[in-house]
Amino acid sequence: IFNISMMKLIVCFALFAGAIAQKQLTEPVELAKGFGPKLTSANECKIIDASPVSMLVCTSEEGILTAYDPASVTSQLGRFGEQFPSGLLGETGVAFSEASNTIMYGTTLGEGDSRQCRIHAVSATTELDGKWSSVILDGGCSGTPVISSDGAYVFVTHNFNTTGFFTILNGDDGTIFWEHEDSTQPLSPPGIYHNPIFGNYGGGAGNTNDIVVFANKPFDGESGVGNAGMYGFQFPIAFTGSKDGLSVITLRELDGDAAWQAITPPTITDGGRRMYWGVSRSQIRGWPWLDDRDTFDRSAPESLGFARADRPLPKSQPIYAKVATTKDVDNEIIFTGSAKNLFTALDRNFNVLWQVELDSPVLHEAQVSPDDSVVYFVEEVGIAYAYKIADGTKLWEKPVDQAGIAAGYTLSLDGSTLYLAAHSSGILYSYQVAEVESTPAPVQDPTLAPVSPTLAPVSPTLAPVSPTLAPVASNVPPVLVTPAPVAPVAPTTAPISSAPNSPAPIAPVAPTLAPVTAAPVTLKPAVALAGPSSGASVAGVTLFTLAITVALFTML
Repeated sequence: IFNISMMKLIVCFALFAGAIAQKQLTEPVELAKGFGPKLTSANECKIIDASPVSMLVCTSEEGILTAYDPASVTSQLGRFGEQFPSGLLGETGVAFSEASNTIMYGTTLGEGDSRQCRIHAVSATTELDGKWSSVILDGGCSGTPVISSDGAYVFVTHNFNTTGFFTILNGDDGTIFWEHEDSTQPLSPPGIYHNPIFGNYGGGAGNTNDIVVFANKPFDGESGVGNAGMYGFQFPIAFTGSKDGLSVITLRELDGDAAWQAITPPTITDGGRRMYWGVSRSQIRGWPWLDDRDTFDRSAPESLGFARADRPLPKSQPIYAKVATTKDVDNEIIFTGSAKNLFTALDRNFNVLWQVELDSPVLHEAQVSPDDSVVYFVEEVGIAYAYKIADGTKLWEKPVDQAGIAAGYTLSLDGSTLYLAAHSSGILYSYQVAEVESTPAPVQDPTLAPVSPTLAPVSPTLAPVSPTLAPVASNVPPVLVTPAPVAPVAPTTAPISSAPNSPAPIAPVAPTLAPVTAAPVTLKPAVALAGPSSGASVAGVTLFTLAITVALFTML
């Protein structure tokens, strides 16, 4: 007779054993080279987990959006923007809304006082069909737009000389929903956290609407750090689509030696409670939520400065790359570049865990493997690196292109492939960086539904089960599956068929699990994972085998 509690235990062990296993390569393997438009430091390549297919999507200096097959970057799936006039500049990365299956990016037309920003929405299909281009926004686009969790709104910062604008567009047609003007200083690119636990500032309690954060940035030719502030935006708790009462929150007014500006968006983590930001004077600022006083409207509890660059501009000496973090927030590790040539790993208290000195700055956000074991980063001169996160050991370094790597780079969803685009040659590279085990599809609920308390009692006349698990004759109705013969089970993890004799049917499985069919249910044999010497990040076969063995003895 099968013990239901033991069945739950087996399911839990099975899920553990089925976790992603990665084996990092000691040298990257070049897979393919593709050719496309030229990319600058304002551009980005990004993997889009779109429907019906995933794509590698890149913006370009010419304002053209190109989609590639991630399996072979030599194959272009689609292009958008070739109809734009000459003189157009692509000055943003890639934004993606899963809710609306839409890609968005920005372009700037003109120079000086005639600069005009527009945001473009494109269907995330291989055709890259245009959905809309926004109304003209004053000045040039300031970094990549961000999209609300439901796809209904697009948040954009754009700047005209020394004036900054924060504009909210309607996600369905690109018209302006609401806008805010800062007449004193341009604005940095915005960062966003979807559906936070609360707004982490005075007055944000109970507000779970998306939070957007941005700051002032230097204007062209500015000497040092000028007017500075840090700002946030959330729709009100009871927001129903009305513009009434909307406002930008001044989180901090910054002046004197404490003043700073930023040219990148902040990185917000841990349910919207933590924030890290590379800022001017080659510093990183952090709100690590060590206690409930670490709110965004207070001075950053953590800060750390690095050596400044020798280059004359910009004089405010900002950190160029957006901060990256591990996915495990309980043991969060932070990765940052500097205004000069350093790449550093920090803990939440901003203790330096390890540091690398390079020949040129890191211009874009580092990429972290799905299992948090390796961080990948690229310096401007075109050399890519892989380092073990735990101890800062270098796995490899790879000169990619003498033209340099200025645009944002990206990892495949499974962490096996790194994609990079050369600065002036327009060459797109793909490198295998890890071997990834095939794993079962993820299960949302790792436990079975509770057993009904009205289970029919087991007949006391059931014949005892032999050690060979031979079928036991009985008229007791089956559980979950229709009757089927039970094959003898060897003391290994071979497939085990469901027993034909069991108590009355139990309550149905929770609707998040796949429906049970009439076919007999079997457990698949455990897949042998690489041992510790192979570099595999996850093991679990021994535990899985133990659980199966215990279950078999329980059934006796």
